[in-house]
Amino acid sequence: MSEKNKDLNCKANNYAAKISILYALISALWILISDTLTAKIFPTKNFLAILSIIKGLLFVTVTASLLYFLIRKKIYSLYLSENKLHTALEELQKTNKELAKTQEKLVIQYKKLVKNQEKIKELAYFDQLTNLPNRNHFLLALDKAIKDASFKGQQIALICIDIDDFGKINNTLGHATGDVVLKEIAKRLKNIVSDNGFVARLTGDEFGIIIYNFLDLNVLNYFIYKIFNSFSASWEIMEYDFYITPSMGIAIYPSDGQDSISLLKNADKALKLAKEKGKNTFCFYNLEMDNILQQRLEFESDLRKAIEKGQFILYYQPIIDFRKMRICGAEALIRWLHPQKGLVPPTSFIPIAEQTGLISQIGKWVVVKVISDMKNIKKSIDYNFYVSFNASLREFSSANFVDDIIYTVDSLNGDFSSLGIEITESVAMADIQSTIQTLNTLRTRGMKVFLDDFGTGYSSLNYLKQLPIDVVKIDRSFIANMIIDIKEQKIAESLINLSHILGLKVVAEGIEDSQQAEILKSFECDFGQGYLFGKPLPKDQFIEFAKRF
Repeated sequence: MSEKNKDLNCKANNYAAKISILYALISALWILISDTLTAKIFPTKNFLAILSIIKGLLFVTVTASLLYFLIRKKIYSLYLSENKLHTALEELQKTNKELAKTQEKLVIQYKKLVKNQEKIKELAYFDQLTNLPNRNHFLLALDKAIKDASFKGQQIALICIDIDDFGKINNTLGHATGDVVLKEIAKRLKNIVSDNGFVARLTGDEFGIIIYNFLDLNVLNYFIYKIFNSFSASWEIMEYDFYITPSMGIAIYPSDGQDSISLLKNADKALKLAKEKGKNTFCFYNLEMDNILQQRLEFESDLRKAIEKGQFILYYQPIIDFRKMRICGAEALIRWLHPQKGLVPPTSFIPIAEQTGLISQIGKWVVVKVISDMKNIKKSIDYNFYVSFNASLREFSSANFVDDIIYTVDSLNGDFSSLGIEITESVAMADIQSTIQTLNTLRTRGMKVFLDDFGTGYSSLNYLKQLPIDVVKIDRSFIANMIIDIKEQKIAESLINLSHILGLKVVAEGIEDSQQAEILKSFECDFGQGYLFGKPLPKDQFIEFAKRF
């Protein structure tokens, strides 16, 4: 009850009390005055008795009437209060029902909220494809593992795994197949590690593993070799049979880092070194890697300066026509004339140029230089002669590759028919439809197309016969031992026959012995290239060599 209502109720009670006292006083006065007046006016006792009786009856009647109205008023007041209580009870029951319905809705909303929170957590901490923990979850798990290991005085291992050349699967077999492969990889890794560690998918084809509390390197090596063994067998997925190899970098807590950031950074360094070693291997992090990476950064810096200062030169290795036994072309091979290190071969800087994206600038320089040198070479060789140049995957997959070549050749008044482009099977198969379109555009202009390292790739004949190519170059690995190994001879002969069936000319690479040359001529090989005929030479020396050949 409010303070105002309390005051009103108190005043009403006081008022009622005053009326009751006033009524009692008036009644007492009435009795005294009436008795006194009656006694003086009517001295007769009989008559006075009658008046007293009448006066008593009148008093009782008045008193009864007054009590009746007071009681009736009180009953009516109680009746009104009861009605109010009944109405309040109904409203309370109605409110309770509404509250019950609201409670049910809130319970439903709460359940939805819990499900949404679980979904958000799943999206935030789990990979949707493999159902493995994602990078965010992995970092949290790594932090916790480090804290636990620090408290218990244990060591843990962080393994970063990258699937070698995984892009080829997506490009040749489709992303659906690639997704199935990733799921299978996740399943195998999880089965191997089990409760001994934590497995997560960090990025597209990169996985992370934490190995808890391993006692010594023998235990850790057990897991490493078990992972490699799981990849070693052929994979049969969606009717395809192929091989997958992993590269791994390993960092150990606490020796290789005291926190998750340091461990990840050092494991990544080890992974990069494993990649540079040729993939399908693993490397443990060590302090020497920092020196190697520092040298790598310096090498990249020198490579950028080489592009700016024009420190590259082109060497030309002759290609011989077996039927006419004369030079019919040459392969342009780039060299880096380093101011301190001297002549640097392409195998030392081309991979780094590809990784850093500098290969595009180097490739443009090669095309410009080839066109410029061709004008001088043709002055000395008066018959049809071509120069081929190599294109890396990074260059070839560039959206502007074809337009840049056409613009360069046209702007320098070059001759497309005197130029050839060499690509490997791996480059050609990266995106078969795009490759076909690119090569067709260049061939329409008159440029020759060479498929380099033929026989070393995994492309099917179905794809090879679709490629618009003119010449295949048999890899030197099939030539080196053919004199003493009859199997090598049969392989080389089969590759030559197969190429001819496809309507292609053949260049045999790596010929260093006259017997090799005679065997290849007997197989009707079209062209030869190797030290037997000439080593790569700078332009001026090549011109002199061509005059004497």
